[in-house]
Amino acid sequence: MNWGKMLSDPESFSEEIKAKIRRALLQTVKGEFSAHGDYPVFVTKKKFSQTAMTDGLPLLVPHIPQVINDWAGIKDNSITHDDLLILDLETTGLTRGGGMLAFLIGIGYYENDNFIVEQYFLPEPEAEVNAFELLLPHLERKSVLVTFNGKTFDLPILESRFLHNQLWIDLRSKPHLDLLLLARRLWKKKVPSCALETLEYYILGQIRDKELDIESEIIPQTYFQFLITGEPELLKRIFLHNQTDVLHTAALLALISAQIDYPLPQKRDDRIDYHAVAKLYSSQGYLEEGKNILLALTEEKYLTAELVYDLGLIFKQEKNWREAERFFRRGMELLHLPSMLELGKLLERKNKDYEGALLLAEALLQRLEAEPVQNENKIPDLKKRITRLKSKMEKRP
Repeated sequence: MNWGKMLSDPESFSEEIKAKIRRALLQTVKGEFSAHGDYPVFVTKKKFSQTAMTDGLPLLVPHIPQVINDWAGIKDNSITHDDLLILDLETTGLTRGGGMLAFLIGIGYYENDNFIVEQYFLPEPEAEVNAFELLLPHLERKSVLVTFNGKTFDLPILESRFLHNQLWIDLRSKPHLDLLLLARRLWKKKVPSCALETLEYYILGQIRDKELDIESEIIPQTYFQFLITGEPELLKRIFLHNQTDVLHTAALLALISAQIDYPLPQKRDDRIDYHAVAKLYSSQGYLEEGKNILLALTEEKYLTAELVYDLGLIFKQEKNWREAERFFRRGMELLHLPSMLELGKLLERKNKDYEGALLLAEALLQRLEAEPVQNENKIPDLKKRITRLKSKMEKRP
């Protein structure tokens, strides 16, 4: 190290060090520096064919199903893939907090038959406002944000850092599709967790190469290490990690959009929990579609206690007592306690079959009392029901 120059001309020496670090970064990661005179941003840009398979995964989102728009609160029904901006941040911490920096901003968008991934990296923290200058036109041009856990992580961080830099953009009112929340609706009973890497393995069939990728937990310290040493080698893994997050978020949305649009594809995809899809439709007011999906599953011999119970509830809501009873009875045959409870209510209130309702109530009470952890509310209610049914039977002529 040239100590004499550092002492005699520290500003020139600092610029010399920065230039060396930037050259090393260019040699390590394919990209270029922005035109900002002070604190330029390191930018990478890679194109992927949206109609090709990337790691065996399609990226094209030809159509956003209406049920997804409704669920996400997106009022514009003409949304296409051209309106989407996928966003993923790498930050100096894994939990939100004051002073956290988004040192790498990854975005993905569709343009001219390509899916483009751009990344904005801060060689120095002072380049943050310049990175936002590059990001803002995309936020303004694309009408819908797509993230994975963005509502609780990425967007609050961006808002905080925008304000820190005296910038303002209303991200809260921008239509936003957070795939983590949607994944929890669709797969929480099918996979161990709904973390992105878990979904990559169980749903997308992907395993990240540990020799090339980097664990999320050590990303912040790797960036700090770069700021101290100027050594960019480990940054390659962070760039790849971020790029993979963006690509797999797009692939996940493509899969969901293709498989849950109604009417559903004739050939079922084993990766999709169609019972959860039916519940999503029903929750958004599409009761007929939800019912038809469940009925189709029963015709394919896809029977679970929860499925027939949900069908029973739908027919009950439609006041189709005969079909409601039929499905609650199927649930009873599968020893499903909620189905037994609903069947008992139906026998009592609609069929006036007090004897049948009493037998069910007594069987339910016996089951509940035998459970290791007893439900303190249901047992007293069942005892009251049994007393009421016995009284009704005694009053009969």
